Amino acid sequence: MHNFQAAISEVNGDRSNYRYSLFTKAFNQYGKCKSAVDFKACIFQPRDEIRGMIARTYLYMSDKYKTNLSNQEKKLIMAWNKMYAPENLECKRNAHIAKVQGNDNKFVTGRCTQ
Repeated sequence: MHNFQAAISEVNGDRSNYRYSLFTKAFNQYGKCKSAVDFKACIFQPRDEIRGMIARTYLYMSDKYKTNLSNQEKKLIMAWNKMYAPENLECKRNAHIAKVQGNDNKFVTGRCTQ
């Protein structure tokens, strides 16, 4: 359950399986949702508020299931994990999933107990 996240369906559909990136400061595709998609380059820029959560989800999946991340992806998600600390809701969600599923996301737990 650690890799399930709520998402706006249009934004999620447009993101497809594009790689995460930082490429713009103009956000006009999704109203007040400050996310962007570059369909030609096949990249997606999530809004600031969810970058840390995305990073910790990717770190969990990479660690637990040995999913491959490119060097560029690793650098980006490591930076996002460092820059965007988990908020209280993410910490509570992680604890709840740990009770239900039997394991925590150590990348969240480690940042919530600091």
